Amino acid sequence: MDKVGVVIPCFNNLNVLKKSIPLIYSDDFIIVVFDDNSTDGTSNWLKKNFPKIIQLKGDGNNWWTGSLAKGIQKCIDNDCIYIMSVNADVLVSPELIYKLIETSKTYNNSVIASLVVEVKNPNKILWGGSYFKKIHSLIPIYSSKYIVKSGNDIKSIASKVYETDEVHGRGVLIPSKVINDIGNYDYKNFPHYGGDNDFSLRLKNKDIKMYVDPSCVARVFSDNTSLNIRKKMSLSQKFIGIYRYLFVRKNGEALFVWFKLYKKHLSFKYFIQSYVFIILLNLYRKLLN
Repeated sequence: MDKVGVVIPCFNNLNVLKKSIPLIYSDDFIIVVFDDNSTDGTSNWLKKNFPKIIQLKGDGNNWWTGSLAKGIQKCIDNDCIYIMSVNADVLVSPELIYKLIETSKTYNNSVIASLVVEVKNPNKILWGGSYFKKIHSLIPIYSSKYIVKSGNDIKSIASKVYETDEVHGRGVLIPSKVINDIGNYDYKNFPHYGGDNDFSLRLKNKDIKMYVDPSCVARVFSDNTSLNIRKKMSLSQKFIGIYRYLFVRKNGEALFVWFKLYKKHLSFKYFIQSYVFIILLNLYRKLLN
């Protein structure tokens, strides 16, 4: 059996870890939980209930990308052939992981992502892959676009595996060879948001394929996710949310993240207008939400 590592970054996520860990746990896996200085009893709960899980401790400054990258490195140090990235708020089973491995082998050991739905509404798609390309052949602007529109019924998805240009942390299988080829997640430049986008674009630039396997469905708790789930908010709440999205690391730090991301991955003739477009587009979405 191939050695499989499961990486779960967390910070004060005990409420959802109590649901996600028992579901994914298996003695067949090396499970690494990177606890970035939680204060909610995560460490004691894991020691008491799952003593075989490897706990890595952070000082609170690792954020999502640093926590994931250091957990991945621990799996590589333990000679894992495949690494499963699972956010703390995501529900997946060992059977799903085995299916992702099977799909990865079928598609030349590629990166394979799960379809993502919400726990309370599992028939509606939250994420089903995205493309990163020009918004039109005649317009010099690059942006991401969902392959499957968020909110679509899961029955509308064909069962066939399909390509995506981006993956995230919600049930994604990564062969360790891929990490050896392109390097780990870049937590120095993208400590929280943007780390998954940068990793995906590095894969794309190296022509390493990414796929979505719609037969593998990860369920996520919407209150913990950054996926675009509409909630009723007052105008003042929207403006506070926009400020946080633009400047606060926990909520996006978008002005800095998108600048660095596009500057790194786009040529100058596409960089400025693409950056302005994505910021304005996301602000419009947040006002419309």
